[in-house]
Amino acid sequence: MLRSNLDVDLLQAFAEVAHTRSFTQAAERLNRVQSAVSGQIKRLEAITGVRLFDRTRRSVKLTKEGEILLDYAQKILRLNDAALSDLGQTRPSEKVRLAVSDHSACFLPQALVRFAAAMPTVQLEIRCERSWDALDALDAGDVDLAFVTQPCGRTDGAVVYREQLIWAAAEGSEAPGLDPLPLAIFGPGCVYRDAALRALDACGKPWRLAYNSPSRDGLLIAVRAGLAVTVATESTLESGLAAIGSERGLPALPEIELSLHRRAVGNASATTRLAAIIRDTWRDAPTNGAEKRPQPARRGGVPDENRLPKTMNRSA
Repeated sequence: MLRSNLDVDLLQAFAEVAHTRSFTQAAERLNRVQSAVSGQIKRLEAITGVRLFDRTRRSVKLTKEGEILLDYAQKILRLNDAALSDLGQTRPSEKVRLAVSDHSACFLPQALVRFAAAMPTVQLEIRCERSWDALDALDAGDVDLAFVTQPCGRTDGAVVYREQLIWAAAEGSEAPGLDPLPLAIFGPGCVYRDAALRALDACGKPWRLAYNSPSRDGLLIAVRAGLAVTVATESTLESGLAAIGSERGLPALPEIELSLHRRAVGNASATTRLAAIIRDTWRDAPTNGAEKRPQPARRGGVPDENRLPKTMNRSA
């Protein structure tokens, strides 16, 4: 009896369909027509003798056998790339340049793990800057993608994630009850600062800028000490801080949007893949609980959106 072999091209098509849960999206990433990808999956099913996907008009899901094969397919594809690389037969490594704002960077680790597994030979250059600087770099052709927390008046980005802004203070702090309200927030231009001040002014709540810092940790010194109130997001609220709101006379805050922007020219496969993985990381995640969403790498409870002089200022 002849032994069957797993074709690498078929496994690549299979992995793309498994990751995107869509034959159409997989075909786009592979630069093939959908019928060709469907044909590759049928050939792979014929070789393995099992059905790999449960496919309906609305969904594409891996079967139990498909889940088993996906694990092997990913290993085989990584070994294939490694072997060609060691033999000097691989294509020159692609490079993707990604600009992120500080808060959006917190949510990237899970996406980067998936990208490294999918394209292990691609070099990824990440720069962290304010949203408008990241978008300026995109327009100048200095980066390929910009993952930012404020659109800066632009409408060309794809909203990847929305999260609720909240007021936060140390547990048991008296700061929320002070008049005027002492704030620990970043400098002008920060979307969190703008949202907070607009909400306070709209309801006539007196406030004062008590503390500012170029980092979350700097702001948290004052917040943890119970001296000020800050703005955070639901998923970055750390231990020792409590969400506060209308019960303390504070107005509701809006949601924050994380959006992904791409250069209008160029269609490098690695850039396309990274953009898709960033979107897919959140695509099917539940929306009824931050603990079930892709979680940020915690580095404090406050988003760091500005680059002020590296000092902490106390204002009267």
